[in-house]
Formats: sequence, C-alpha cells, structure tokens
Amino acid sequence: MDIFLTALSMSFDAMTMNAINGMNSKVKYYKLIIIAFIFGIFQFLMPTIAYFIGYSFQDVLNQYIPWIGFALLLLLGLKSLYSFIRSLIKKEEIEEKKLSIVTIIVEAIATSIDALCIGFVYLNRTIPDAMFIFSMIGLTTFVTSSIMGLLGSKIGKYLAKYSDLIAAIIFIALAIKTLLDGIL
Repeated sequence: MDIFLTALSMSFDAMTMNAINGMNSKVKYYKLIIIAFIFGIFQFLMPTIAYFIGYSFQDVLNQYIPWIGFALLLLLGLKSLYSFIRSLIKKEEIEEKKLSIVTIIVEAIATSIDALCIGFVYLNRTIPDAMFIFSMIGLTTFVTSSIMGLLGSKIGKYLAKYSDLIAAIIFIALAIKTLLDGIL
C-alpha cells in the first residue's frame, strides 16, 4: 500500500500537466497518451538516477532540487500567464496550440524533478526492490496522466478561453509547492 500511495502522489504533477495539455491543445488522443508515456518514463528515470548516484551527491542535490523544480514550473506558469494576458489585450481567438517536443520534455522534467528525492529515500532497498518501486511510479504516472489528458481534452472546449490562466495558476501553485516541500 505504501508503494501505491507513493506512486500515486508522485504522479499528481504529471497528471495535472497532461490535463492542461488536453485543455490547451487540440491534440489527438494518441498524442496525449504519448505525452503521458514520456511523463511516466521521466518519473521512472529520475528516482533511478538518484538511487544510483547515491549518497555521494545527496547533500548538494537536496539543496538545489526544490529551486530547479520551482524555476522550471514558474517559467511555464509565467509563460502561460503572458499568453492569457496577451489574448485578453489582443482579443485573439483561441488558436490551436501545438506542443513541441521541447515543451513536453521541459514539462516532464519539471513534473518529475521531485522524484529525484524519492531515489534517495529508497537507498536502503535492494536494486530489484528499488527498480520495482520506481517502475510502479512510472506506470502509475502513465495511467493517471493518460486518463487526465483525455478528461482535459473533453472539458477543454468549455474552458479553452481560460486554459492559459488555469495553466498559469496550476504551474505557479506547483512551483510554490515544489519549493515549499523542498525547503520545509
């Protein structure tokens, strides 16, 4: 049960992000599934990397992880807020937004950077046990992000006008949460 709750809590940021992707973008369902897969891969890789780095860099990494996550999420939030304000000023029609691979990778890194800490939490486990836990985190992230991406695409037409504002609020809230989790 502990593993499932850890996996579920680690997936929240990514599933929220993919819900936003579904709302903001008129992307096909299979692309939202691919994005969820990329999120799952990153949620698996980050704790795996941390696990194998081990204690040698633990003190240095723990200092900067919250700040890196905060900066990436804050930048995404400010970009979304800028887009929303620009659309209000210019009274633009909501246009189809395309998600570039760079944007998807930045989202994946930003939402999984806190997973680095999880790798250090399980240093007392054997390699097979740790890989099982990290696989569960990745799989849970993939499933929940897929579901939320599809839900986001369904309700997106009703919220499209406000999608950048919603994204900005969520990104900035996630940035603050990441920072506070890291420093408190």
